Amino acid sequence: MNFNALPAGSKLLLARGGVWVQPALFLDNPNATPKEPLVLDAYGSGDRPWIQAPDQKGAAFLFGEYNNATNDGGYTLRNLKLDGMGSSAWGLFLIHNLRSVTIENMEITGFHIGIHSQARAPHGVTNVLIRNNTISRNRGMGILGQFSDSVIEGNLFEGNNFSGSGFDHAIYLSGNDTGGRNNVVRNNIFRNNSVVNGVCKGGNFTMHGQMDGMLIEGNTFEQPAAAPGCWGISITTGYTSPEWFRNFVVRNNTLINLGGCSVCVNSAPGIVVENNRFINTNTTYHVGVSIRGDVGPGDEADRDAIVRNNIACFPTGAPNQSVTAVSSPGSKVTGNVVHTGAAGSTGACAR
Repeated sequence: MNFNALPAGSKLLLARGGVWVQPALFLDNPNATPKEPLVLDAYGSGDRPWIQAPDQKGAAFLFGEYNNATNDGGYTLRNLKLDGMGSSAWGLFLIHNLRSVTIENMEITGFHIGIHSQARAPHGVTNVLIRNNTISRNRGMGILGQFSDSVIEGNLFEGNNFSGSGFDHAIYLSGNDTGGRNNVVRNNIFRNNSVVNGVCKGGNFTMHGQMDGMLIEGNTFEQPAAAPGCWGISITTGYTSPEWFRNFVVRNNTLINLGGCSVCVNSAPGIVVENNRFINTNTTYHVGVSIRGDVGPGDEADRDAIVRNNIACFPTGAPNQSVTAVSSPGSKVTGNVVHTGAAGSTGACAR
């Protein structure tokens, strides 16, 4: 079947409980539109259709051609299990210029990177909805890349980054002149990512580059224990080129047993960090909100941060734990509270 000759609105349905061994599938359908997408979905009852994609050097599903400048789009993947069987590179590759992709109620596992997105001129990768998926047991990252006007919500990220490397993360988003604008990451669960021998050593949710417009809310991050490099929400510089994070809001998240910091920030002028809850049952050094104020050449300086109404829950009462450490001229740091001892695990700190 030629998937790319199907008319707009076509649906390809796979039987639940079935198994398919799938070579790479290339999607570049000029007929699909955001209003009439090409849909791959399941029918019947039972387990999700299991698409096995072993030994892929690239991606199991490729959306568009490399260096393609056509802004094609209108694709929906729903209710499927996509499995790299531990031997494939990427699950889904969103390539350069693409719009209106929905990835929903999928299981994506067994790859090096579950979802990889590379945005390029003139359009980038836009209007992507990644919702209610289980993205687990990918040996490198769950999601990597650049998006604009996109939403990542209601997903479970579990057990990604087998090595605990500080270069791999459950989610790693970046920004440049063609991506990293106006995104939302909300109501996701991050559990036991970057864990080696029961200790988180690497990243959870990391952002680098030039990004503008990000709402991070309602997420839960859970670790059993953590080394200092196990950061939670990391909005930090990491490149040699100029970086900034403008119009960022981080609110109503719960972060449990992270490493050096739960919300780690620099080069984020005017960032708002509010109503988050930081729980740490370990006795190691920890800061709930760290705005370092250290920037490199060309990076935008920190200023005017608003850090308010965050709660730190430290039942051990370790002296090297604090709710905020803010170095941002013009900042407003108000209403942040630390609970220790019994109060660190009851009431507002109950899990």
